[in-house]
Amino acid sequence: MTPLGIFGKKKKVEKKEEKKGKTPKSSERSLLEELCGGDAELLSTLTHTILIDPSKLYEEGIDSFIGKAQDFEKQKEFLRARINYQAAGELALYEGKLAQVQKLFTKCSELESNVEYKKVFAYYSKKTNAEKALKIAQEYYAQIAKPMEKT
Repeated sequence: MTPLGIFGKKKKVEKKEEKKGKTPKSSERSLLEELCGGDAELLSTLTHTILIDPSKLYEEGIDSFIGKAQDFEKQKEFLRARINYQAAGELALYEGKLAQVQKLFTKCSELESNVEYKKVFAYYSKKTNAEKALKIAQEYYAQIAKPMEKT
């Protein structure tokens, strides 16, 4: 194999990375950054918990995800339980249900072992933080709803 073959592979990887920067997520993040202002902690939290396309989870419903999470928790499959609690929490955020947002993300924080994600979920445990995130999320969803309807 010639050295050029090795370099050719690297170029393909670099091109893929360039393409990733042009995804729709980058423009949505700009909207989220705009709504969060300079609050880096809020931006980080919402980046991890806001739904890009709520319709994909909305059909299943919050109660379905909570039921699955509880079943996984009983089976001691904590990662799967956390993922389902997170999905339910994200739907609650979308629907504007403050109490459920706090409850579900607190549960995620308890089940999560990764320190960075634990901080993201724990952010919602304070009522003022949860209210602020909920307000920004509602503004975000109101602005992306119109483009989603056209597609």
